[in-house]
Amino acid sequence: MTLLFLAPLLWIAAALPWVGLHCTLGLRHRGAALAAGLVFTVWFTWFLITWLGMPDSYPAPFCPGNVPPWWPSFIPT
Repeated sequence: MTLLFLAPLLWIAAALPWVGLHCTLGLRHRGAALAAGLVFTVWFTWFLITWLGMPDSYPAPFCPGNVPPWWPSFIPT
C-alpha cells in the first residue's frame, strides 16, 4: 500500500535521471545514455522493492536470518 501512495513521487524520482542523461550524455552518446538509464532504473527498482516491499516481520522460522536458503550470496539482502 505504501508503494501505491508513493507512486507519483517515485515516478518523478525515476524520471529525473532519464531527463538529466538525455540532456547531457544523450546528445552525443545515445547508447551510453540508454545503458546508464537502464542500469539506474534496475538499481532503483531493486532498491524500492527491497526497502519498501519487504516487511520487517518476514517469517524468520521459515527463513533463518530472514534470508531464504536459495537466495544467491552475491545479491545483498
